[in-house]
Amino acid sequence: MSVIKKIGTAFKIVNEEGISVLAYKTKYKIKYALNSADPYKCWIAQNETDLLAVRELEYNPKISVVIPVYNIKENLLRECIDSVLNQTYKNFEICLADDASTLPEVKEVLKSYEDDERIKIVYRKENGHISKATNSAIELATGEFIAFMDCDDTLSPNALYEVAFKLNENKDLDYIYSDEDKLSEDSSKRMYPFFKPDWSPDTMMEVMYTCHLSVYRKSIGDKLGWLDSEFDGAQDYDFALRFTEQTKNIGHISKVLYHWRMIEGSTAENPEAKEYVNEATVKLKKNALKRRGYKGEIEFLESRYLHLVHYEPDESKKVSIIIPSKDNFEVYKRCIDSIIEKTLFKNYEIITVDNGSNDEHRKQYEEYCKNAPIDIKYFHDKKDFNFSWMCNKGAKEASGDFYLFLNDDMEVITPEWLGRMQGQANLPYAGAVGAKLIYPNSNLIQHIGVVSLPVGPVHIFCQAEDDINVPMNRNFMDYNYSAVTAACLMVDKNKFEEVGGFDETFAVAYNDVKLCFDLWKKGYYNVCKATVKLYHHESLSRGSDTANPEKFERLIKERTRLYSYHPDLRDQDPFYNVNLVGDNDNFMLNLEKSQEDKFVVKKVTGDVEMGNPDEVKFNIENLYKTDDNSKKTYIRVNGWYIEKESNMNNYTHPVCMLKSDKNCYTVNTLKIYRGYMDKITGMEKAFNLSNFYCLFDVEQLEAGEYRLYIGRKNKWYDTKGRIRV
Repeated sequence: MSVIKKIGTAFKIVNEEGISVLAYKTKYKIKYALNSADPYKCWIAQNETDLLAVRELEYNPKISVVIPVYNIKENLLRECIDSVLNQTYKNFEICLADDASTLPEVKEVLKSYEDDERIKIVYRKENGHISKATNSAIELATGEFIAFMDCDDTLSPNALYEVAFKLNENKDLDYIYSDEDKLSEDSSKRMYPFFKPDWSPDTMMEVMYTCHLSVYRKSIGDKLGWLDSEFDGAQDYDFALRFTEQTKNIGHISKVLYHWRMIEGSTAENPEAKEYVNEATVKLKKNALKRRGYKGEIEFLESRYLHLVHYEPDESKKVSIIIPSKDNFEVYKRCIDSIIEKTLFKNYEIITVDNGSNDEHRKQYEEYCKNAPIDIKYFHDKKDFNFSWMCNKGAKEASGDFYLFLNDDMEVITPEWLGRMQGQANLPYAGAVGAKLIYPNSNLIQHIGVVSLPVGPVHIFCQAEDDINVPMNRNFMDYNYSAVTAACLMVDKNKFEEVGGFDETFAVAYNDVKLCFDLWKKGYYNVCKATVKLYHHESLSRGSDTANPEKFERLIKERTRLYSYHPDLRDQDPFYNVNLVGDNDNFMLNLEKSQEDKFVVKKVTGDVEMGNPDEVKFNIENLYKTDDNSKKTYIRVNGWYIEKESNMNNYTHPVCMLKSDKNCYTVNTLKIYRGYMDKITGMEKAFNLSNFYCLFDVEQLEAGEYRLYIGRKNKWYDTKGRIRV
């Protein structure tokens, strides 16, 4: 961005939001750009402070670290081996297989380690390449678990301890993988961290995302015969797919435990460096489809070097497209016309549920449906708007094997859309299947998945350009998410009925999120298919829930109820790594890990003065207990607070107070930026820094039933919030 453009942007922020917002935004730009030229280096400094800390474990399984070796530089091989020898966890062995290296220093290095009883070495007589060498190393192993490692990479000193710790949490785990990063050839710099989701089968079928560190139960690997040399170059990917067909006991450690060396010509630096990887990847995916009894095709997306899987639809199974609509005929007609004109999959019906169009519009709907060239059923029933009821009504009238819930403001782009969604939804483990939605007359993303963050369910990369590469190609390949939007959502009829359909107590907001959460709770995986694209003419059907205070208050209440049904998804998401920011959709590194230290809990004595509630406006959006990574329990509060007669709301910090019959505590708050606060609060001015959050350390509170108050300058206002400690 040019200097002139930056100055213009700054003036615009000051003019529209105030100097305080400019300062706030500049602070976070500086944190990423100036305070540390390397944000990841900053993250490491904040998060990797206790790598050598260990606790006594009840269960100490033996872990065999297997390392195939071939023509590697002496210093890199020593770094690799020493990183294992220096582990804080002690019940391990190192199994090395030299694949007939021609560099004499390789054997010299290996021989220097032969006297260490923790190390076993086999010298292969002929070069067999990566799979055969790895299998030779595994033949030496006596551990209960096998950890794969390349001879030029390194482990974090706590890597094996964290694996054992995970197994102490769940002894039934058969496969464990961790987060990872890249390491420069001279070991001077760590970079490109990959913070992964928990187990995601559709993501895995698109890309080998689990990669390093991977630890497998040996008994299962023995039955499978370990690595297959037919897939050299992608042998670990093939093995991981075969292994995870044998077990669902899979664990993920959200810590960087593996450092993948970037050497010129290696796949760590550039996956295109090894063309044979491309051929092996296509072959292993075709084999996986065949083993699993699925039909599909592999599309090579050369611009992103991706091998996308498209499952073949079952032409004998009908899709019922269910479209809620009211007094929106022209928009509805555009949607139906695009379906009829562009859809290649033909075994479908359309069911329109109208909750009360006026007589003129009702006649338009009826005439259009009657004269349409396809089967369209139209149901008119005058009721208050309830999206869940309308969808359930359509499902009751449907005759299909799959239900596709579709907003009337959608427009088809991809001709293969319906077949691809049905092929995916037909998988036995599939839950809700969503699509990539684009804003009209643009290339801006409206939806490619929903994640559950501390601020609530969030559409990821909303308004990002679709032709750029968002982190991990999320806008080009299928990914599992905790939820997808019901603006375009397909689900198997039987699974829909298994979870009871849409919850009709969620009339307006979060009904689709709850359906997806319900499916996930039953063990199904929700997925967004990035190769299915539609235009979403959003907000033509119904106004935004944040457009006025009444709608926003309803949104917050429904969000609170959503998490009362699924508390394990509040403040966290299995498909969103805890090391990423929790208050926006861009998958940036979370550089605020130490924020809990900024909250000071004070015990208050004496009388509490209540303020005049007409002087303020506020809303408490969240009040709940949560655990952070250090296992401490906090009470988290977030919301917004405005003093009506003040122009300083972007600068002032409210204070939160918990009061029981016997005790009273206060804590300071930190500000959070949120745009369009004028629409949310109903105030004339947008106080976009009037949002706050705070944490009460539960250890500092006496037990009891507490009421939550908010205020400033010793004037307090009852929020009606209640919580037990």
